[in-house]
Formats: sequence, C-alpha cells, structure tokens
Amino acid sequence: MSYSQQDLEALLQNDEFISWVLSPRPEDNAHWQNWVQQHPDREAMVKMIRSIREAEKEAANSHDLADQIWHDLQSQLETPVRRMNWRRYVAAAVVILLLGTGGLWFALSGTKTTEKSGLVVQKINKHELTARNTSSGLQTLFLLDGTRITLSPNSTLHYSRLMSGDKREVSLEGEAFFEVARDANRPFYVYSGNIITKVLGTSFRVKGNEQIVVAVRSGKVAVSRKESTTEQFILLPNEQVIFNAKQNTLQKLNVTDVAILANPVPAPAVLNYDEAPVGDVLDSLAKMYAIDIQYNHSLFAKCRVTVALDQESLYEKLTVLCKVVGANYEIIDEAINITGQGCN
Repeated sequence: MSYSQQDLEALLQNDEFISWVLSPRPEDNAHWQNWVQQHPDREAMVKMIRSIREAEKEAANSHDLADQIWHDLQSQLETPVRRMNWRRYVAAAVVILLLGTGGLWFALSGTKTTEKSGLVVQKINKHELTARNTSSGLQTLFLLDGTRITLSPNSTLHYSRLMSGDKREVSLEGEAFFEVARDANRPFYVYSGNIITKVLGTSFRVKGNEQIVVAVRSGKVAVSRKESTTEQFILLPNEQVIFNAKQNTLQKLNVTDVAILANPVPAPAVLNYDEAPVGDVLDSLAKMYAIDIQYNHSLFAKCRVTVALDQESLYEKLTVLCKVVGANYEIIDEAINITGQGCN
C-alpha cells in the first residue's frame, strides 16, 4: 500500500480531493491524475469512493455496502490486502462521504436509519428513535442510561435518544424483556396499549396487544391504566398483571409459567480492551448505543487504551475512557463531542 490507514483517513477529509473524486473539474484533473498515476492502488481507492457515491442510492445497509465495495476492490488490486484492514478503510469512507449527502445515514454519522442483524433503528425526529425487530429471533437494544431491552420478533420500541429529563419513557408495541438501570430520581415508564408500567430499577417482561401481560422477575413495578392511575397494582418478583382489552379487566396473579421471567439472551460480557485504539472503542460504543460520537480522528489516532468497561451507562463508559486519554465529552445537539489534546 502507498499509504497508511491514518494517511487514508486524512485524505478522505480533504475537501479538494473529495470534490475532485465526486465531481471532477478540468482545472483539478492534471494535479490529481498525476497523484493517481504515482501508485496503482490509488486508482482502486478512487474507484472505491465513486462506487460508494453510486451505491448509496440502492444499498440497504452499511454491511451490504462494504461487502459490495470490497469484492469490487479485491478484483482491482494487484497486491492482495487483508479484508479487515480494507473494511476499516471502507467504513471511514462511508462515514465521511455520506455525511450530509442526503443518501444513507449510518450510526456514526447521526443515523436516520440503521439496520444490524434484523434490528432497524430509525430517527423519527431530532430527539425520538424507533427500533423494530424485523428478524425471527430476539434483538438487544441498549439505552444510554444503561438499560438493556430484549425485543421480541415483530415488536417495536419508541424512545428518546438521550433519555433526558426527570423521567425515562418508552412506548412498546409487541413484547420485550426490560432490565432497567436503577435511577431513583428518574423513574422508567413503559407505555403498552392501555397500560402504564412504572419502575425505578428492575427486570420484567411486557407482552401482548389485545391481552397485555406485565410479569416481574426482580425489583418492584407499579402497573396502572392510562386513563386512571387510581387503579394501580404493585408487583413484586414472580407476580404479574394481565389486562384483557376486550373485557377491559386488569387482574393481578402469581406467575405460573416461569419461562416468562427469563431472558434467553445472556447479559453482555465486560468489554475488555488491551492496547486498543481509542477510536475503535468510541466507534464500537457509537454503534452499540446508536448515538453519534464525534471526535478528531487524526488527533486521537495514536491514543491506545487498556480498559474494562462494565455494564454501566454510556456516560459512565465515556467518563472512564476520557479519564484514560485526558479528554472530555459534552452533549451537543443530540450528539456526543469528544475533545482533548490527543496522544503523542
């Protein structure tokens, strides 16, 4: 290769280069054509970027797009290169080139629509997101406060990206298992049909439309109707409430089917990083939480971290990372901005 990953990322942020690649101008042709002719793999890279620009109109998701470009590129290069390295180059190109182009938006650039293994996350407006499980299996969704939600097939969750304010609220269509991060100052509300479930920190399942079931595995929840909070049931572990929409009845019972209290998806292991580039860690967190994390790639390119990130909230994870590399983070317009001196 005639350039490193850092060189490529810097090149992809060169406005003059990108402008020439996407919309060649006669006055620029001589300079950049000469640059391309200096090494054969540069022509392949230019074709790759142009492929991204054309493919964005039809590609379903970033994974399919990367696969398509990789196969095209593999046939063009004279010297074989490792798949994983070029996948990272393609990802960098996608993030930079498609940002604000009106084409596909991906997780690292303020997603409008993101799909990963059957979980489709759509940006409804500046603050609200919708997650749909379009697969036949269970899908896991992580909220920024540390809450983990296991979404059943054909189920949809509506929620706020930042989960800010004095209460945390989500709306569910279908079935999901909730493991809510405890926050005594900000109760967690689940709206499902005509039922409201209020918790502080616990694990429970909500399922159904015509017949809604709320079953508690741990902690304590309060269940009530939307139109009336006077009829309220307090549920402890192994208790459930069943709401029958046709009969308009709300009944509290003991749980007889213990399977309803189980989450088949195991809790994620501690995220362990050993001398990992901090950019890779930030990018992984951005995908995991479907949040835009912005930082200067060149400035932090040499920063490496050895750290274990437990099952805390995203904000706690960022606090740990920023402390390690001497950086700070702040929330600006629904995105997280990382600033600092970088690493020498």
